Amino acid sequence: MSADKPMRADKPASDPGDEVLENEFRAMFAERSETVRMATAPYASVRQRIAAARRKRRLRLGSAGVAFAVAAVGIGVWATVPGRHQAAVAPTTTTPASGAPAKYLYADGRTEIPAGPLQQAALAWLRANYHGDLSGLTVVTTFDQGAQAAANVSPGDSGVAVVDPRTGAVLGLGGAWDTPLPVADLMKPIVLAAAFQTGHYTPDSKEPLDAQNHPVYWPTGSEKNPLTYMSGNQQFNWPPESPSTTIHDIDVTLTQAAESGANEPFAQLELAADVGPSAVYQLAMRMGMPKSSPEFFPVPALVLGMAQETPLTMASVYATFDNGGIRHDPRMVGQLLAANGGNVWMPPDTSARVLSQGTADQVTAVLHAQLFNGPTVIGVNSIAAADRSGLWAAAGAPSSEEAAWLTGGDAHYVVSVGAFSKTSAGPLRPMGDDHHGGVDIGSEYAGSIWADVMGRLRTRD
Repeated sequence: MSADKPMRADKPASDPGDEVLENEFRAMFAERSETVRMATAPYASVRQRIAAARRKRRLRLGSAGVAFAVAAVGIGVWATVPGRHQAAVAPTTTTPASGAPAKYLYADGRTEIPAGPLQQAALAWLRANYHGDLSGLTVVTTFDQGAQAAANVSPGDSGVAVVDPRTGAVLGLGGAWDTPLPVADLMKPIVLAAAFQTGHYTPDSKEPLDAQNHPVYWPTGSEKNPLTYMSGNQQFNWPPESPSTTIHDIDVTLTQAAESGANEPFAQLELAADVGPSAVYQLAMRMGMPKSSPEFFPVPALVLGMAQETPLTMASVYATFDNGGIRHDPRMVGQLLAANGGNVWMPPDTSARVLSQGTADQVTAVLHAQLFNGPTVIGVNSIAAADRSGLWAAAGAPSSEEAAWLTGGDAHYVVSVGAFSKTSAGPLRPMGDDHHGGVDIGSEYAGSIWADVMGRLRTRD
């Protein structure tokens, strides 16, 4: 059998769309460049899930409301519960916002925002959340001048989003903040949260570091055929590891696993009988990752972060950690004012507790250690030791190195940086030439931007 084809003993040769499904399958179970060899039953089950998900997606795309929200400059995340927003809208109508506002103001209510990306972002948010006539109204946004100035430091093909975790207010947007990118290692803290929520794990719980001596199995109880992948002509136990990650046949704490950037401990955790991909998937959605996100499915490779999200989405998701487990839907508008200055509308506070306070505190403690005690520190060394208290973040990059992330914050801000590079024709291209991904690559390309933005934000306070 060819090394670049997965074994498909249970896959009918005449099944239409085989090649497309095969590519989706490989992408979900391991890095795209690797070949996965699976036991037949899981493969058939996942193919059925993929086909069902794609049918549902086509049905969803037939809905004008969802299609509009997705099209709204990548900010359809908070338009998934229109009923709650409509309840506070006056006048009540089922049609999207119409008309053109007279002007847009920063959150101070005095300084006007010039025409450009911020106006466009606020208008897109209103069209997804407000149902009335905007003609002649003044839009008071949530954008903060100082935070916006800090976010604007993003160079080239990178995006920055700054969110207030206590309210969900979007304070600043820089560069390509609405470009979806593979989230890579940024999925691991969500795996940690799902595990901590069970009450069976703590940051000091231990998992194996070496997949070759401690294989993972899926579904739970299928202990004859471990998950494997092909690299070149060799077969290895899944998951793949970055060459920069030192692997020994030992057990490590979850904090140590986060510091090192290893995949195996998190794969073991995700596939544990009391956690599971479905629990991680459901939690990720409750924290703000849209169900319609590309490559987002409840399968083992969820832990490798194949799902694609924007910097704004990940800032909002991570804000839940910072806010003690309470999620606020992100918002870009504080209120709408009439020509005479009277209040026309204020968006409701759409929030919900999705994690316990203890779980949120445990995750941020792990991410503080990751930020400064492992290879993630590469990109944030400019932060003085005296200024590191209270800071936490996760870094990551897929093996393709088509994206690099650093996302985290302090008690007042959550900043998400997604860096990438595009070819002249538009597709993403590798940012480095070693093609191994991992937390060190994420920090190398996104860390300095994040450190700069956080430094500016903390200085102004």
